[in-house]
Amino acid sequence: MSRQQSAIIKGIAILLMLVYHLQKAFGRDFLSFEVAAFLDSISFPIIYFEIISGYGLYLASENGKLTWSYLLKRSARLYIALWVVMIVFIFGIASWMYPGKFNTSSPYRLFTNFIGWRWDYCQFTWFLLPYILMTFCSKWIFWVLKRIGSILSIIFFFFVMLGMTWLISRYYDPFLRHHQAIYLVVLTMQTFLGFSIGAAMARRVQSGKSLTWSKLQGKNPLVFALLLLVFFIKGYFYGWKIFYIPFFYPLVIWVVLHFKLTWVSKYIFIPLGNKTMMMWFAHGYIAFRMFSEYFLLLQCKPLIYFAWVIVTYCVACLLTPVADRLSKALKLTK
Repeated sequence: MSRQQSAIIKGIAILLMLVYHLQKAFGRDFLSFEVAAFLDSISFPIIYFEIISGYGLYLASENGKLTWSYLLKRSARLYIALWVVMIVFIFGIASWMYPGKFNTSSPYRLFTNFIGWRWDYCQFTWFLLPYILMTFCSKWIFWVLKRIGSILSIIFFFFVMLGMTWLISRYYDPFLRHHQAIYLVVLTMQTFLGFSIGAAMARRVQSGKSLTWSKLQGKNPLVFALLLLVFFIKGYFYGWKIFYIPFFYPLVIWVVLHFKLTWVSKYIFIPLGNKTMMMWFAHGYIAFRMFSEYFLLLQCKPLIYFAWVIVTYCVACLLTPVADRLSKALKLTK
């Protein structure tokens, strides 16, 4: 998987993330139940980021680059991006346009939201700390992968995810919501499946095997039709979506890897993929917390969605250089 291919997958994933958050941003009545259920079944995008991270960190591990210093710098860059977004929206835009929208009088609330321990200001940032903790568990996950093999490790982490999902469904209200540390551990362990799938894919590449099928390579109409078929089959089996994680998400990535680079990839998916981190942090503040009433003025639902994507991307383009300069000044990047 090249950098371009990784960016394409991340670009698709961020578009799916905004699809997944449509109802949370614009209200439960924004989509019909049937449409919402179908979109929910095909667009849980976090798995793609877990797979890509597992793939990249496994290769970094094999090249001797996966050190604690490397992981700390990687995590620090994520935090800097989050803090830039929070400062701009909470202390900048909100204080001017929506005074009193965010409770900033509590130092504890400020601190816990700034480190990702809680997500009172924007619930879409809940994934940050579990994602960071997942990367710090990467060496142990790779050890399991090498110890029992790719297939058995994916099966093992599938049952881990199944167990964690059951715990959340059964004990969130009576227990987990009151014990944040334990809840974060449970959320982190849910990420191990996607991460191990990505690592298994990288292990296959390291062994000299291909992730693609040469007969399908570059045949874009056929590949696109196959991709749509995969999504619609997945949407049809909505009630069984957790059981499709080991198959559906790697299959989507496998299909995407067969696309020949076209203007769609070059001018849409890759630019979006290169800004996913900032778009991830900013999109909730843009619609969910602040400006949803302005988007709803457009009335046409597809137009509202695309406007949200465009505005989020433009904000990311403005804020990413700020975060990059801060990271460079702190010597977190070369």
